Amino acid sequence: MRKVQLLDSTLREGEQTPGVSFTLEQKLAIARKLDAFGIDFIEAGHPAVSEEVFHATREVARLGLSAEVVAHSRALKGDIDLALRTDADWVGIFFSVADKRLEEQFRKDIDQAIGLIQDCVSYAKAHGLKVRYTPEDTVRSDINKVIRISQAASEAGADRIGVADTTGYMTPSRMHGFVSALREAVPGRTAIGVHCHNDLGMAVANSFAAVEAGASVVDVTVNGLGERTGIAPLAEMAVALRLRAGVEAPWRLDALPGLSAMVEEMSGVPTWRQAPIVGANAFTHNAGLHVAAVLLNPEHYESIPADLVGRTRRLVVDKMAGRPTVKYRLEALGLDACDEMVDLVLAYVKRRGVNDASDDDLRRIHEDLCAMRELVKVI
Repeated sequence: MRKVQLLDSTLREGEQTPGVSFTLEQKLAIARKLDAFGIDFIEAGHPAVSEEVFHATREVARLGLSAEVVAHSRALKGDIDLALRTDADWVGIFFSVADKRLEEQFRKDIDQAIGLIQDCVSYAKAHGLKVRYTPEDTVRSDINKVIRISQAASEAGADRIGVADTTGYMTPSRMHGFVSALREAVPGRTAIGVHCHNDLGMAVANSFAAVEAGASVVDVTVNGLGERTGIAPLAEMAVALRLRAGVEAPWRLDALPGLSAMVEEMSGVPTWRQAPIVGANAFTHNAGLHVAAVLLNPEHYESIPADLVGRTRRLVVDKMAGRPTVKYRLEALGLDACDEMVDLVLAYVKRRGVNDASDDDLRRIHEDLCAMRELVKVI
């Protein structure tokens, strides 16, 4: 498997989540945590947005991280100059070649757009920056125009072409075809990256399809933060690449829960309980038949080893539970788990409609049932 890298945009795209604004201290903490995870690139911000974003981008770039730092930029030399002043390693230049954007917003034809991008890319390269050029709304643009301007950017020295599914429009098969065509047309020395929004819930699937088609960098955010429904979540993408694509990157997958929890707290955006990898229910088993099989061999109902991603398996005791679940939970608490007691607890739970019994609930139920059993013996 060829090398595939992850670019985390929590500090840039993530702050475009409505209501999310990180302090400088929080941004530095997130950047350090991402670096400890082993992220390849950190997109630290768009310095032209405000003095605050410029300062934060510069402070992240000056942390001395192993990750390379990217500054976001319009196709303007003024934006590129700001990126230079931040000491970022990369500048990510974006400029759409979608017909309506060219005609209605930029008032340029494709040849003028090509000239602009070549000029910006050459300028950034001449000043020592690595360059990613992204035709914003790439996948809804004319593929021939995307290819022409991507080839021109490559000729000017662009290190990477970004494929942006800006509106979450694509499906995996379409993404595979699009990236395949672009990969074939752009010189191999220029990498292909992908930035997929999640409007149809297919950001991870579309990103994975892009990798299969030749993309070598995937944009993510912690917990999938970002505009509207966000972009591909870091946890899901990293685990999918490791387990399903065989990518042997030095990512610390066991650090994902802590990273997720930290960003959840700092952003104020709750993590969905059903979220893969980091959600509260990701490694929780409920139905009695499932639990019985899992206790024999976890692979019966788990395709992701819990310990690989720093999680532990949880078994729920409620009306769906069976004897193996109750026995396992009682033994884990050091309580009497003889057949009689297991049956008594299970009958109590089902009769009373107990919902997801906590450890304290089980201790109390067990204590009450033991007392009742002794009382019956006395009588």
